[in-house]
Amino acid sequence: MRGLTAKQKKLLDKWYEENKSKTRIGYFFDLGRCEAFSLGLLEKLEEINDSEILYQAINRYISDKVMEK
Repeated sequence: MRGLTAKQKKLLDKWYEENKSKTRIGYFFDLGRCEAFSLGLLEKLEEINDSEILYQAINRYISDKVMEK
């Protein structure tokens, strides 16, 4: 499976809601440059469904959330 699962999206939604006011999240989210994104969360996401494009899928999903507001 290449995309994010519903479980992964739920975790990312929770993270986004908790961190959107604390962190400056620009229109193009970059997981590699975000200090607020914990290694623990990334490991949980990998356990659920690890893929070769997981980082890009996370970046795209969070960027889309930013554009929604």
